This record gives sequence, structure tokens and C-alpha cells, in this order.
Amino acid sequence: MYEIDDPDAQKEKCYTTIGKLPPFVDVQQPPVKKSPFSSISKHPFVHSTELILPKEIYDAAWDSISSQIQAPQYAKVIMPLSALLEHDFFNTYIKTGNILLISEGRSGVDNVYTLKDGVLRLELDKNSYERAGLDGKPIRSGGRKHVKDRYAVEINLRLPSMLHGKKGFERIIWAFNNALIASVTWLFCDLTKSPSYSEEEAPIRKHHPQIIQCAPNVEPLGTLMVPPLYLSDLQTDAGREFLHETCGEIQEWLGLAFLNSPRVHENDTIDPYLSRYALPDHDECVKTDLVKISWKGLLPSVWITQLFTATLRQFNSSSSSPGVWFALTSYALGREAVESKDGYTILSSPLNKEPTKELPSESSESEERPQRQFICWEYVGGSSYS
Repeated sequence: MYEIDDPDAQKEKCYTTIGKLPPFVDVQQPPVKKSPFSSISKHPFVHSTELILPKEIYDAAWDSISSQIQAPQYAKVIMPLSALLEHDFFNTYIKTGNILLISEGRSGVDNVYTLKDGVLRLELDKNSYERAGLDGKPIRSGGRKHVKDRYAVEINLRLPSMLHGKKGFERIIWAFNNALIASVTWLFCDLTKSPSYSEEEAPIRKHHPQIIQCAPNVEPLGTLMVPPLYLSDLQTDAGREFLHETCGEIQEWLGLAFLNSPRVHENDTIDPYLSRYALPDHDECVKTDLVKISWKGLLPSVWITQLFTATLRQFNSSSSSPGVWFALTSYALGREAVESKDGYTILSSPLNKEPTKELPSESSESEERPQRQFICWEYVGGSSYS
């Protein structure tokens, strides 16, 4: 019997990256092409982000960190696809501005639309695709492997040819006015430095947007047992063995810490018959008071990069203790039915225990400044049906 199901539909993967964080990061120009910043940029649509810090760092430095980032906000609107191509909206937000748009619906089941960097992506079922008459390509839907029943259409609306009156552009307008006419609920985020949602001249105002502010929720986690998070052993011959045995343990512990599970608390007395989880390197665990800060809503990757950069700069400052660490995790809105990008977790580890060698040249002191290491886990899901 031939295999007709998509084999990737039931697979879940985790890609692990280990490296060194830069000793200095420019807030205006972060290295978005280098990990872990590239992992943040790969997930433009995030619905929640959480940050864990030691309580002593939160008390001493959180006001300074929060002052360097803007409070995220977005809008919820109901409008058809054709509204995107109206003169004011199109020229203000797409041609000259920068926005994020994501529609309601489930990938692989409904017609869903996204807009990022001026590129409009339409995921359509076969009937809608044929009625629209736009150029696209078949995509996997998580169902039968060789049946083409879902299609993706990508339109770069910032091309010079995308102007009212041009033949190709008028074809898109016709498809939106005659085939894809249903009004849908969108999440709208203006990425400009001074976004405007409710001003009189804002084109989005005619659609009566519901403006939503993403306020941080601060949750003290209490005293947790923190295992050793130093990554110095990666420099030795046992690095590969450490990678397989320890990275998984650290990832599991971080997952329980973000959930505030009793299994990682100081006074946990669970019966081993009910839970077989054991803290990694229990004898070396340190009792630490932790704080979790979380945001929920449409959080763009640009804002998360600002949050990560501001936190990293604070930890790299001379006033910061070398033994401190922080972890950030984000959960993405998957936009692919198969192998969707589900999110990531980034751990900035403490500085290595080994003392650094002093160099005779003072001019090279800044160049030999110790760098923190990081582990980045990227999660890729299976099918949206599972």
C-alpha cells in the first residue's frame, strides 16, 4: 500500500543553536541576521512573550530596561481585502509605511491572509483560488500528500508596478471585489516610530478599530531551584555529549519554570509515583527568587528585539554581576498548516566560572571583554490538524 499521508504532518522539531552574545549591541541597529536575533526576526506574528529574571535584577534594573522600550499596542478591525487597496490605506500604510496584518482563521482549513514588509500572502482553498484567478503555487495542507487542495498567493505590493491603473494591479482589485469579498477580522499593528490609530487623518479610523494596549503582567515565581546554567563545557572535547545530555535538561527546566510548576520549587514534595521528574544536578542547584514578566497580544518581532536588546545591554553593563542570567520565550501564531514556526526560547547564561586572564595591554581590554553564551531553541510544529 502506498503512503498517501504527509509524513511531516505529525513531526515536531526543535532546532538548537549555541553561541556567544555580542558584548555590545546597538539599539538602533541590532544584528538581526545573527542568532539569536535572527530567530526573533523569523517569527513576525507572536501572541505572547515571557521574560524570566532573578528578583534582585528585576528590583534593581527593570525600571531602566522598561524605559528603553515602547509599550506595544495593536488594533482589531473588520474589513474586506479590498480595503487594503484603497488609496489612503494603500499609500499610507503599505507604500510608504510599515504595518503587520494577520486575519482570522486556521491555516489548512480557512482562507487566511497576512501582510508583512509589503508582501500580501493569501492562503486559499481550491475553489477560492480558481475564482480569484491570481498566480500562486500549491502548498501542503496536512491532509493527503499528493492532493493539491490548498494554494498560496504572494503579492509584493511595494513593487513599482503596483499602482492604480496598471493592468496587473487592476486584476488584483477585480479579484478582491468579485471573488474574495468576505469581510474578515484583522489584527493590525503599525510599526512606525509614531503609530497613529485614532487620529482623524489615520486611514484605519474609518474601519472603527478597537485599540488594544499590551500591558506587562509581573508575576513573582517565588524561590526556585536553579540548576547550573554555565556553558563553559562546550569548549572541551565533551561538547557534543554535553549538547545532547544537558541542553535537553535545561530546556525542560526552563519550560517548567515558565509554567511556574511546583516541580522546580524549593519545597516540592511530590510523590515519585506521580511525577518522575528530577532536577538536573540537584546537588548543585541554587535557591533563587525569580520574577516572570509576560505580555499577550500581537507582538511584532521588532518590539521583541528591542526588549531582548535592552535586557542584554543591562546584563552586559559593568554594574551587572557575572553570575546573573535571563531567559525569554515567545509563542507564535502559526501561519503554515505543516511545519509551522511555533516559537522559540533564548537563554542568556551566566559568565563562565573560570577567571579571565589579564592582558598587559590596556588598549585590548575592551576587545577581550568576556562574552555571555546563549542557547536558542526554535520550535517547529507538525500539522494544524494534530
